[in-house]
Amino acid sequence: MREMHRKYVFTGTLELTSGMHIGGGESNLRGTDSPVILTPEGDPFIPGSSFKGVFRSMIERIVAVIPNRNTCSLILGYDCPTTKQEDFNDRRRVSNWNETELARHLKRELCDTCQLFGSPFSASKIFFSDLYVEEWAEAIQRRDGVAIDRDSEKAVEGFKYDFEVISVGSTFKMQIVLENPSDTDLGLVCVGLNEFVSGMGGIGGMRSRGLGNFKITEMIGYELDLTTPQTLTDPQTDTNPLHRYLVGKTLEEKMTKVSDMDRFLKEHIGVLLTLVSGEENAQTTS
Repeated sequence: MREMHRKYVFTGTLELTSGMHIGGGESNLRGTDSPVILTPEGDPFIPGSSFKGVFRSMIERIVAVIPNRNTCSLILGYDCPTTKQEDFNDRRRVSNWNETELARHLKRELCDTCQLFGSPFSASKIFFSDLYVEEWAEAIQRRDGVAIDRDSEKAVEGFKYDFEVISVGSTFKMQIVLENPSDTDLGLVCVGLNEFVSGMGGIGGMRSRGLGNFKITEMIGYELDLTTPQTLTDPQTDTNPLHRYLVGKTLEEKMTKVSDMDRFLKEHIGVLLTLVSGEENAQTTS
């Protein structure tokens, strides 16, 4: 069981800067070949799994070029236990590792992205909520598409289809929770958030057609640090972070609001770039 020592919550608005298509299955009553996914009330939403996927992909591409950082998805020859599960389990059985020894090997051998997003050997530290619509035109566009023969570069006869698109300018409510991050974990999350704030995000299908572009706006961060000494003389006050967290009802009541998100992102990205593998201090203060 993993105790909670540090926690971060990031909220904001995902704003579409182009149309978006996230498929909702083939069977539908709306008379289209490819409908978008909707809630039972008929509103569009973005599944948390879809948002997690683009967030992880963004980080994996960037991690590969950061010195002393690694990801098993893109670095050839990096033997992360996730990609060598059978070999790792054989070593574990032969050496008869106890829980402490297993944790030590995982911390040393799991790549940075697996340590953050989880693997068959460790739980994820980051969690994504479904993104429900805040504002939209309450109308779904329908667009036509055709299959193209790559040799002749012409439309294939009889392969015309249509698909649904959520219109540009629609906004969705975002929330990401990060628990017990290392300095590397927090830095990588800040890298991903900064890319999305900069409008470098893309989500959903048919992105090569220009769909799925978005940016994150109005982002707010909240942090909780239980690693500092508690106010033992009077634990039932707002100066005690644990008491404040346990009795609070809202994020503002439970946690400390980050005063300057732009500086927060830059600070933790800077820490990430200065870290040396194997010399990480997991108690970075914000």
